[in-house]
Amino acid sequence: MKKVLAGVCLMFGSFGVNAGGLDLALSNETANLAVLLNPHQFYQGGGSELAVGAFVSEQGDKLAHATLMARGYRQSGGTQYSLGAGMKALVGDVAIPAGGANPETEEEVGALALGFQVGMLLASSKHNPIELAFEGFLAPSITSFSDAERYSEVGARLQVDVIPQARAYVGYRRMNFDTNDFNNVRIDRSVHVGIKLTF
Repeated sequence: MKKVLAGVCLMFGSFGVNAGGLDLALSNETANLAVLLNPHQFYQGGGSELAVGAFVSEQGDKLAHATLMARGYRQSGGTQYSLGAGMKALVGDVAIPAGGANPETEEEVGALALGFQVGMLLASSKHNPIELAFEGFLAPSITSFSDAERYSEVGARLQVDVIPQARAYVGYRRMNFDTNDFNNVRIDRSVHVGIKLTF
């Protein structure tokens, strides 16, 4: 799976890049940092965004991930929407908490998930647009590797452009793995705050 993730990064890293950025999201027990290529913004044409980063949690989860999303924009009744579809590759270790007769342990996981994103512009200010966005990813058994049997992720965020190069947001994310030995291993289920910088 590590070779797959490296291949995805190399393949899409060769595409033309118009801009870059950083996305950092923090909750009380988790941190997610991503480097962005061609970060998407409202008031711009459609295109693709590549994000490569890492996720860690206090319980000991460590995941590297790469996400490629293609996006387009639609106008309906004076409201602007963003629609996206793509894929997400993950590889790393998840912590299995001790419980019953099971000692605390770790399992190696990997997955290639398909996903979607949809956003709606709530306030169309040219300087401080406010967007509500939802996303979901799913990797069934056939595209899950190592000890993983299934991966799912859903999330939502409310975000505002503070300045053209900085977007602040508050969001909720739920991430779960099913493994060979354990079902519904929770990676994250919390509210987080974050900032997205572009340059």
